[in-house]
Amino acid sequence: MTKEDAVTALYITSIERHTGKDLLTMGLMNRMIRDGLKVGYFKPVGHFPTKVGNTIVDNRALLIHRYFGLEDPVELTCPVVVTQDLVMQNYKEAVTGLREKVTEAFEEVSDQKDLVIVSCDNNFSDGSSFNLSSRRLIKLLKARALFVERYECDFCVDLLIELKEIVGEPMMGVVFNKVKPVHFEEIEQFIVPFLMSKGINVFGSLLTDPLLESIEARELAEHLGADVVCGRDQLDTLLETFLVGGMGVDKFVGYLLSRKGAGVIVGGDRSDIQMAAIENKARCLILSGGMYPNDVIIGRAEENGVPILVARDDTYTVAKNVEGMVGTFSLADPRKIDQGLDLVDQKFDFLHLYRQLGLDMD
Repeated sequence: MTKEDAVTALYITSIERHTGKDLLTMGLMNRMIRDGLKVGYFKPVGHFPTKVGNTIVDNRALLIHRYFGLEDPVELTCPVVVTQDLVMQNYKEAVTGLREKVTEAFEEVSDQKDLVIVSCDNNFSDGSSFNLSSRRLIKLLKARALFVERYECDFCVDLLIELKEIVGEPMMGVVFNKVKPVHFEEIEQFIVPFLMSKGINVFGSLLTDPLLESIEARELAEHLGADVVCGRDQLDTLLETFLVGGMGVDKFVGYLLSRKGAGVIVGGDRSDIQMAAIENKARCLILSGGMYPNDVIIGRAEENGVPILVARDDTYTVAKNVEGMVGTFSLADPRKIDQGLDLVDQKFDFLHLYRQLGLDMD
């Protein structure tokens, strides 16, 4: 393997949040390491502070760091961790020295590497208030940019073309993730050649995967701050879809039976819906309004292995909070990680990427 010139950074970013940047980052690293490349990982700005000893680090960067057993110190892997104190300090008077901190950390991480995968945290504008947006970081790190996007309609095509004008030559292309089967043929036949004609490479289309879209009941309980009433030994249950039980029982049962692996969000006062959900193979009950179920409901749930979570918020708020979690890639669930790495390995065009990066893998 040889490397041409100074292609040292591949920057993973997106127009929207929750498009699968961590999934792609890990999938790329996994395959590249297997292909014999010396790969570094770098996340300039993180928003999930956690402590390791006396050092504040980004939790998602820490999980990736540990998964691959990286040798670079984790505090270098993500040099800027955004805390509420840092945000408020920046609002009062612009925080200085962050660009230098990023540059110095990147130089250390990139030492003796063939390539460094650089991942933005949220989306393309992430970090703008600290002058560390994707546009600025791509230029600062002399990186090539790879976008990860959902394809739901043609608006993302327009945005990609506009971003090509803004970013310029460093924007090398896109990979579509969470693609619905109904859109796959359209992408392959029309979108790929159209974007290629605009100088935007398409490195793959990854179909939506029920396992990767699912939420573990334990993660859901933590996210909602919910009390686990029963079924603690079933909290590793994966919830593939959700149904709000705000209708008549007969209609609800019909909907439930058509949903695989459903979690049911229902008011704590709807014992009729609660019992119907338990008896018709719901995987989890999420009761809203801070109302606890009666002993009969708890008993049947325990017999059927259905966890019951009680959340303080109203049904609408709980449903919106759950919606915000759907499709997020868990870095703590080995089932999702294995599935995700396999999906990227099979569907991403690595040979095309290597050619565009000037890497000769022969």
